[in-house]
Amino acid sequence: PTSSTGFTLVELVVVIMIIGILGAIAMPRFFGSRAFAERGYFEELVAAIRFAQKAAVATGCPVRVVLVPGSYQVNQQAASGGRCDLSDVTWATPVMLMDGQTLSGIAPSGVAAAPALTWVFDSLGQTNLGADQAISVGPYTMTLQAASGYVDTP
Repeated sequence: PTSSTGFTLVELVVVIMIIGILGAIAMPRFFGSRAFAERGYFEELVAAIRFAQKAAVATGCPVRVVLVPGSYQVNQQAASGGRCDLSDVTWATPVMLMDGQTLSGIAPSGVAAAPALTWVFDSLGQTNLGADQAISVGPYTMTLQAASGYVDTP
């Protein structure tokens, strides 16, 4: 009989089974759902802040963003005669999205943003912050530039 080199079918099946078992047990530890939740909330927050700035520029009315560790909310001053009521200090009018939902969000369980911060975008898109602010969600950080209102993400 001649000798042949290679793997037998049994050896291949055993290797595939071992890879499958390791994949089912080990992979979830490398890719936990928290990392996905943090990244998702970070991207949602970046989009909300950028939308808030654009809403302030488009409407000419100041827009306030309130960020606390577990949520964010975006409001405007009340309208008065087709304009903003600049004397409105309640900021009770929520900024609305195109689908009729309010521009606000709640962080997934175990995910938080820091620091707690409140700021206003004016009609030029600038903030009332005295300095640039770094906002973090887990390992992800954005920089809100005070002078321009630009949100910089690395």
